Amino acid sequence: MASRIRAFSAVSAGSMSFPNIQVLPQEVETRGEDMDGQKSSWSALWFGNGVQLVLGLQLSMYFTSMWPYLSKLDPSASLSFFGVVLASFSFGQAIASPVFGTWSQKTESFKPPIATGLVLCSCGHLLYGLLPTIGWQPKWLMLAARIIVGVGSGNLSVLRSFTSAASTLADRNKAVATSIAGYVSGMIIGPVIQAGFGLMGSNRLYIGRLEVDSYTLPAFLMTLVNVVFAVLTFYFFTDSYVGIIDEEEKGEGNEKIVVPPFDRIAAFICIYLWFVTQTIGVNIESLCSPFTIAIYSWTNNQAIVYNGIIQTASCVLSVSQYLTVAFTRVGKIDRRKQIVFGITVFAIYYLISLPWPFYTTRLTYNSTATDGACTFPWCQNARRVPFVAYVIAYIVGFGMAFPYIGNSVGTLFSEVLGPRQQGIMQGVFAFVGSIGRCVAPIITTTLFSHTGYIWISVETLVLLAIGAIMTIVFWRRLVPLEVRIEKNSTTVSTVS
Repeated sequence: MASRIRAFSAVSAGSMSFPNIQVLPQEVETRGEDMDGQKSSWSALWFGNGVQLVLGLQLSMYFTSMWPYLSKLDPSASLSFFGVVLASFSFGQAIASPVFGTWSQKTESFKPPIATGLVLCSCGHLLYGLLPTIGWQPKWLMLAARIIVGVGSGNLSVLRSFTSAASTLADRNKAVATSIAGYVSGMIIGPVIQAGFGLMGSNRLYIGRLEVDSYTLPAFLMTLVNVVFAVLTFYFFTDSYVGIIDEEEKGEGNEKIVVPPFDRIAAFICIYLWFVTQTIGVNIESLCSPFTIAIYSWTNNQAIVYNGIIQTASCVLSVSQYLTVAFTRVGKIDRRKQIVFGITVFAIYYLISLPWPFYTTRLTYNSTATDGACTFPWCQNARRVPFVAYVIAYIVGFGMAFPYIGNSVGTLFSEVLGPRQQGIMQGVFAFVGSIGRCVAPIITTTLFSHTGYIWISVETLVLLAIGAIMTIVFWRRLVPLEVRIEKNSTTVSTVS
C-alpha cells in the first residue's frame, strides 16, 4: 500500500521540489506501473481518447459552415441568433456534465453513461442533417439539435474521470496529455473535415426527399460514427481504478493512508483557467467565418474552405505539440510555467488582432450585400488586420497555446484532486468550461455585430491577465495533493 504512494512521489516530484518527498528510482516512471505491479489500462485509455476525439469533432465540425447553413435555411436569422445556436451546445453540455459525472461515480461504472451520451449525440446529428428535409421552423430545430448533441457530450466528464482512474500515478501525465490531445484535436480537425465537404460547393443529391449536400452529409456521417462508438464502448472499456486509493487500501495492515481534502483555491484556479481556455476556443470557432467574411470579403464557401486550410495547419502544429508534451521531456517542465507560456501566446494573438492605427487598409463595406462583404455599420470605419499577420498569429498562436495550457490545466487539476474518485469534480470542471462555451458566443456575436472585433480582443486579454495574476500569486499552491502514510496514529512519512 505505502509503495503506491511512494511511486506517486517518484513521478509528481519530477518538475517540483519538496523537502519531504522520498523520490524512488526513475524505473517506476518508465515502466508505467506502480510499485505493486499494477498497470494502466492502455487499451481502454486509447479507446477513450478516440471517443474524446469524436466529442471534439461534433463540437466544432459545423462552426465554419453553421452560419452559411442557417442563412440558407432561414435568411431572416440574425447573427445574434447564430450566437444562441452556438451557445446551445454548451448549454446542454453544462447541464448534463455533472449528471453524467455523478451517475458514473455513484454506480462505479463508466460504460452506460458514455454509451448513452454517444447515442444522444447521434440523435442530435441526425436531426441537424434532416433540417432541409423537414423544412419546418429550421432555425429552432437547429437549436434543438445542438442542445441534444450538447447533452450527449456531457459524458466528457466521465471520460476525464476514467482517464484519472484507469492510469497509474506514473502514467498520469501521459494519460491526461493524450486524452486532452484527443479532445482538442477533434475540436481542431472538425472544421478541416467540414472544409473537405465544402469542396462539394453547391452540389446536392436527393435520395427521395432526403437532401444530401456539404451541410447535411457531415451530420449523417457523425450520426453513424457515434452509433459505432456507442456499440464499441461495451467491448473496449473496463471499469479500472488503478489510479484510485480505495477504502481497503486506506486502512490496510498497521498503516493508514490519509487522503486529505484538496486545495480549493488551487482547484478553483484550474477551473477558471479551463473556463478561459474554452471561452477562447469558442470565440475563435464562432467568429472564424463571420470575421473572415467581413474582414477579407470572402464568400461563404471561401470562408469554409480557407478557414479549413488555416485550421489544418494549426491542427498539425497543435497535435505535434501534444505529442511532444506526452512523449518527451518537455512534458516534465513545471506545469505552472507551461500555463504562463500558453497565456502569453494567447495574449500575443489578441494583441495582433487589435485594430492598431498602423493598420491602414479599410474594410469593404456594403450594407446590401448578401455575400463577400462587410455589412455591419462599424465596417465603414474599421481597419483590416493584415492577412499574413492574421494567418501566422492564428496558426502559431492557437497551435502552440492550446497544447501547453490545456494539457497542463487538465493534468494539474487531476493532481490537485489527488488519488480519489473524481467523477463529480470532473463534472464541475466540464460544467464551468461549458458555461464559458455557452456564454461566450452570445456575448461575442453581439459585440461583433455592434462594435466589431476590438472589444472582443480587449475582453479576452482581461480574462488572460486575471488568469496569469492568479497563477503567479498562488504559485506555491498549484501543486499535487500531499498524501500521508500513518502508523500507530503517528505520521511516519509525508509524500506528494
